[in-house]
Amino acid sequence: MTSVLAALACSAAAQAGPGSYGGTVSGLDLMDVDMMFIGAHPDDDGGVTAALARYVLDGGHKATVITLTGGEGGGNATGTETGRALGLIREEEERRSLSMVGVTSPHFLGLRDFYFTLSAEETEKMWGGQAFVCDVVRIVRVRRPEVIVTMWPGPGTHGQHQMATRAATLAYNYAGDSKYCPEQLKEGIVPFTPLKLYYYPGSAADATVKIPTDDISRTARVRYADLKSIAQFNYRSQGWDTTNTLPARAANPETFMLVGSRVPVSEQETSLLTGAVAAGTSPVGVRLEVRPDSYEIGLGRATPVQVTLTNGTKLPMAALRVNLDTPTGWRVTGSSPARMLAPGETYTAVFSVTAPADAKAENMRLTARYTATQADQQILGRNATFVRPLPAVVATFAPTFDVAGYQAFARETGTEWVTGSLATRLPLVVGQPTDITVNVTNRGTTAASGQLELKLPPGVTLVGSPQYQVAAGATAQVRVQLQASAAALPAGRQSALLPVSLTTGGFTDSANAFVLPSLTIPRLSTAPKIDGDLNDMAAGADGSMGPEDLWWRTKPDSAADASNAFKLGYDDQYLYVGMSVKDELVACNIAPNDVKAQLRSDAIGITVDPTGQSRDTSTTLQAAAFPCTTAGFQARGFRDADANQGVMEETAPGMQVASVKSEGGYNIEFRIPWAAMPTQPKAGDTVGLNLVMYDGDQADARVGANISQSGLAWSAFSWGGKQALPYLWPRVTLGK
Repeated sequence: MTSVLAALACSAAAQAGPGSYGGTVSGLDLMDVDMMFIGAHPDDDGGVTAALARYVLDGGHKATVITLTGGEGGGNATGTETGRALGLIREEEERRSLSMVGVTSPHFLGLRDFYFTLSAEETEKMWGGQAFVCDVVRIVRVRRPEVIVTMWPGPGTHGQHQMATRAATLAYNYAGDSKYCPEQLKEGIVPFTPLKLYYYPGSAADATVKIPTDDISRTARVRYADLKSIAQFNYRSQGWDTTNTLPARAANPETFMLVGSRVPVSEQETSLLTGAVAAGTSPVGVRLEVRPDSYEIGLGRATPVQVTLTNGTKLPMAALRVNLDTPTGWRVTGSSPARMLAPGETYTAVFSVTAPADAKAENMRLTARYTATQADQQILGRNATFVRPLPAVVATFAPTFDVAGYQAFARETGTEWVTGSLATRLPLVVGQPTDITVNVTNRGTTAASGQLELKLPPGVTLVGSPQYQVAAGATAQVRVQLQASAAALPAGRQSALLPVSLTTGGFTDSANAFVLPSLTIPRLSTAPKIDGDLNDMAAGADGSMGPEDLWWRTKPDSAADASNAFKLGYDDQYLYVGMSVKDELVACNIAPNDVKAQLRSDAIGITVDPTGQSRDTSTTLQAAAFPCTTAGFQARGFRDADANQGVMEETAPGMQVASVKSEGGYNIEFRIPWAAMPTQPKAGDTVGLNLVMYDGDQADARVGANISQSGLAWSAFSWGGKQALPYLWPRVTLGK
């Protein structure tokens, strides 16, 4: 593998041609690229590595990458470096990886990669607002990419990924607008308009183009999948060198979602560059855009749709016709008579679209097409957009703040259709009634009233019979109360993700109900000794988790492989947690001076939201401990993934941890001071509290290596929800 790495690095360097402008006449000629990836951390380009190799290394195109941070908030599987030192290492890893696929001039904005978060709002705050977006726009304007590829912008992903994608989307929309980031004009920068925008798809169903990786790179002489695996071997600080192989274990295609295009695109795309850099059935230089007056349209109501075509080629387009295709049963009015379009000329046609009364309230495609002749050859192209037809009265679950924030961004950027039917989240605590807000909007001309119909899973019940009454052109809020019982939980699980739907007339809205465990924990009259002996925790409240409570990677083979029973209690000064863990192989591969990043090995994490109302992890405490280190079986505690990370002696004075080896596993105890938390709860208060277990069954693990294999949690949802979304943590009441 080492020889292959060296050969590929030499090949990439030979193609770069350093020290020469190659006949260029300006700095912009030197900087010009065809394609750009925008991500938050080194290694975020992992989903586009093979495509870069195809287009740059083998296709002769140019590309660059913008990485907003140095990745210093991540783990380090190769050493003890943290902070900016780790960021420098990760940046160099990315440079080396990218150089092997022909990308030799990446950009690093130097924004802070802080503790793990799923909050776009927290990220924006930590990055000082929106100023960084203009830094992205500056690079886009100077490097002039026709195609921008980025990540997924919505809730459920890393908050920094969301903000990197939103910056990329804003750059795509506005880098060509001189009114956006206008101070850059004083730098002599000329606005530039990218032509296509792709996201990593939010799901397999969202993918619109698949770029194969199982064919051979003529430069590297290995499959693109193998080249990708070799290039990403460089991400050693993230442990990729322990999982990547040659040949690659799989040769799955890289998938992308076309989000925006100002040029004609194929019915089924096979290349990210077609229409923008490479010609298809339409020559490069022709622009075709289709824009409805609004994304949401009323049933039976005419909506204007504007189709704009610009001839950016050097030849006239003769016998030009433009038309608009709609779903079956829709009505389209407007016409586009044949005409000539001179070079540089723009033609706009306006159509009127009406959805039938029975149209579904989902994304419906509108396709603009053109035909013409140029130099006696027929040319043609298409582009599409989406609208969502809605009835006059619509009832929807009020979204959680993070979903609402993304929806507002999507409306601002004209990407509402990408959100699709993004379900809001309804946290329901077992045994406690939960108030839910429903927004009822009446787009009709007369007042409307009726009853809300909810479809609920077994174990979730509706309290009362909610009615609505809303004036014409208004929105009313209706309070609905739901209650979840333990019967809603699947066998063996302490939490559940269940579908809920709401119907008004012919419209149905969906939501995800997150059923959360709850517990009242006692005030302990005698403080337990933190020594790993759990007998003095007998008065604590009981809980457990097992293989069914999986949130991360591989399900444990059995309860003996990974499970636990725990006790919770408190007094005026401390929160106490005792846990009896079943683990057939306890890994002790973390050095005593490298105590951080709990997910790397066997560990226990405790997340506490002392107010029970936190929107992100900046106002929480997240304690963790490795039960053992390379020095022996003695727990080492620390804070991780909150706003004050580090060993417990420095970040949580008074915190204690202890562990002892037991038959088939280990016992571990925590004493966590209330004084170390951002706020201090009192008896009777309800706090958010989750318990997380990590398991890595690798007996011969390298010291410091990331061997994470399984993750369990008391409240176990998506990969980040268990620790980074406080509103999805269990609710614990401090008994009086």
